[in-house]
Amino acid sequence: MQNFSFKKIGLLLLLSIGLVVPSCVEENKLTEDETQKKNRLVNNWIQEYMDVVYLWNTRMPVQKDKTLFPADYFKSLLYKTEDHFSYIAEDYTELSDYLSGIQMEAGYDFTLLRTGNDEDVVGIINYIKPHSLAASTSLKRGDIFRTVNGKQLTLKNYQQLVKEMSAAHTLGVSRNNTIQTLSLKVGRYEENPVLLDSLYTIGGKKIAYLIFNFFSVDKGDNSYAYLTGLNKIFGKYKQANVDELILDFRYNGGGQVTVATALAGMISNRTSSDLFSIDQYNSIVDKQFKEKYGNDYNKTFFSDSLIIQNEGGTVITRVPYNKLTGLKRLYVLTSDRTASASELVINGLKPYMTVVLVGGKTYGKNVGMWFIYEENSKKQKNNRWGMLPIVVKTYNSANKSDYSKGFDPTVKTDEYAVLPLLPLGDTHELLLEAALNHIGVQKPNAARSAEERFNAQALMSSIDLTPVRNNMIINNLDLYE
Repeated sequence: MQNFSFKKIGLLLLLSIGLVVPSCVEENKLTEDETQKKNRLVNNWIQEYMDVVYLWNTRMPVQKDKTLFPADYFKSLLYKTEDHFSYIAEDYTELSDYLSGIQMEAGYDFTLLRTGNDEDVVGIINYIKPHSLAASTSLKRGDIFRTVNGKQLTLKNYQQLVKEMSAAHTLGVSRNNTIQTLSLKVGRYEENPVLLDSLYTIGGKKIAYLIFNFFSVDKGDNSYAYLTGLNKIFGKYKQANVDELILDFRYNGGGQVTVATALAGMISNRTSSDLFSIDQYNSIVDKQFKEKYGNDYNKTFFSDSLIIQNEGGTVITRVPYNKLTGLKRLYVLTSDRTASASELVINGLKPYMTVVLVGGKTYGKNVGMWFIYEENSKKQKNNRWGMLPIVVKTYNSANKSDYSKGFDPTVKTDEYAVLPLLPLGDTHELLLEAALNHIGVQKPNAARSAEERFNAQALMSSIDLTPVRNNMIINNLDLYE
């Protein structure tokens, strides 16, 4: 693939197909108030891009009212039969933060469960984010909470109570047959995608275990810190000459394809001559890209190194990726939160190695987005919106893209089937134990298998509070080599 950046593609497309930018104020709209005029300006901008880049641009409903609130206007354009993912935000900087793992939060991940047939709902803590405000409290993985701000969670009120968790709040946590009230503060938190990386020697095998929760190059500061940090971890695995790798994606909703491609190369030892994925765009984008970059523009190859450039595009340095040479199979821990770019890794590796899925069925998202916002600083005064429209469907090198309804696990295991939850990284934690058992180095813990099984239905999780995290971002393509 030839190198290019989408920030320039948007302009290329708009100019090359001869689009005429409509006037912000039309003669028959002179009576509009200032809010309506601003909405019209933003909605014209939305329409211009959607007409060109949206994957289902020929199936968009016609929306004539350009004075609608932009979020409503954007949603009205979506091809809802296929598109459950396109997203828009009023402030593109906030959207950029979300994509880099930055948001206002207490710093814990949770899932809400319905137990039995009654109306009550309970929450369970999946993990505490390191160095967060929650990490300074006694809250821990496996804690079950029943109240938020003193109110019992029920089927009728849980969605409203979850909204209250975006500000300072209390949780009523069940401990020793009593409810203990914990106070949680909320602040700006920068999450590192690597939650845990470990090396085990079990049954004569060296086994690497990595919990990777989203795909981001860095926290938006052009430091490449997250990607270079991931590369160092694989340098450690490479030096240890690991026999097996267990990649924990159970909480991974996706992210940037550049990181997914790099990670897949580190795992599989594939090079820039090996095809990772094939992109399918709409006919307008396809035509323009073929003319500009050739017929192979939509082919993405595995990465050999990270190319670090300055703002002018000059290469400062190349960092070779550390690749594992001895792996013939990969274990991936999955759930219904395993989405998008994480599914892309699974699909992209399947033609090259055995991929064993352990856990639950994945989310099912084989389409990707572009991050689009107004780059002109003067125009930004009137348009701070940022959008993530679906623009592409992805296939692997075997031309397979049949996971729109998710990947079924090889070994089906429900994380919440047996309580209490053990710490992540504990070799008897349910999903990790199931993978180790499939590898053949560890049998299930007999004492835990005798415990009462927990029958519960998952209603939502904390990732639902940040829907943009279920994403596959096709951008920064100039990082590839």
